Amino acid sequence: MLRVSIAKCKSYDKSEVLNAVENAISGIGFKIKPGSKVLLKPNVLMGAAPEKAITTHPSVIDAVCTILDKKKCKIWIGESCGLVKKGGVLQAFEEAGIAKIARKHDARLVSFSKEKLRKVRNEQAAFEKEMHLPEILFNVDLIISLPKMKTHTLMLFTGGVKNLFGCIPGGKKQQYHAITGTKEKFANLLLDIWLNVKPALTIMDGIEGMDGNGPGNGNIVKPGIIIASDNAIAMDIVAERMIGFEGEVPTNAIALKRKLINPADIEVIGEEPRLNFVKPSAAVSKLPAWLSGFFLKRVVAYPHPNPKKCKNCWNCVKVCPVGAMEKRNEKDGPYCGKNKCIACYCCQEMCPYDAIELKRSVLFSISISAYYRVLNLFEKMRKE
Repeated sequence: MLRVSIAKCKSYDKSEVLNAVENAISGIGFKIKPGSKVLLKPNVLMGAAPEKAITTHPSVIDAVCTILDKKKCKIWIGESCGLVKKGGVLQAFEEAGIAKIARKHDARLVSFSKEKLRKVRNEQAAFEKEMHLPEILFNVDLIISLPKMKTHTLMLFTGGVKNLFGCIPGGKKQQYHAITGTKEKFANLLLDIWLNVKPALTIMDGIEGMDGNGPGNGNIVKPGIIIASDNAIAMDIVAERMIGFEGEVPTNAIALKRKLINPADIEVIGEEPRLNFVKPSAAVSKLPAWLSGFFLKRVVAYPHPNPKKCKNCWNCVKVCPVGAMEKRNEKDGPYCGKNKCIACYCCQEMCPYDAIELKRSVLFSISISAYYRVLNLFEKMRKE
């Protein structure tokens, strides 16, 4: 059985979080071998204060490190941020409050972009059979993924599987956004990464999360839970059900299609709350692959910099994988070229000022409305 354990945790109080993490881990019967070399992979999208609910909260990382200390484990904490700025990943760790926790537990902070890479090949992969991953992923005894419960503008939800995209070093993430092009291809890529990394334990920070236009500019919500599982896909399937997105998250749907998991094998330990997250404004995840490709290229919601919020930091220009966000001059601010834009929404994710707005065309709204009317009609006819 694939176990998913849910423990209640209403605040980031140190003792409450530790108790919840211990209960969640014991709920799935996971045992940590004493003296293990352990790599923690939190969600550090960018350098952001913990109270913004963008990154894995340091209290959760502190709790996991405390448990590992009791087992006399050696700890690494690694990430490759989506936004590269002065100070890089290490500066992001500082701003997210994680560096302080690392010093407390004598854990080494790792920037995957600076690590030696290993070429790996996996015949089970559907999109990328060969990829380069940080060597450290293969030199530790245990990988623990620590995602944050958040929505995602492109992939609808960022959970255990999506968190592993942070194992891809540096600008390679932007390249992958460019060559995948659609959410279906990107979902296959994420699952290929999961097949290679395969964290033995995933612990999700769901004490506070984000809905709406996540993962960086949504609304802070308070689910009040910690979730643990020995299978990231199993966790994501349970999580999508809890937040009201059942059957809609692309990575889960494609994992089922690829037979990477059997839902009948999932056992839930603990109370499964109903959270009803607000979906991202640009979500088109219910569309089938052949339709979503058409809409994403022709009638998708495109990024529009808001001049009232924009500070001309040019982060959007730096992270755009295809050069669609342009710096025409210092005065006018960034400009999005729709002919180049692939709707990956990296610019919106990485904007520290929430200045990138996603605007749908009238055609988009009419088309989606008509699609769902037809879909609902066929569903009604099928049931009758």
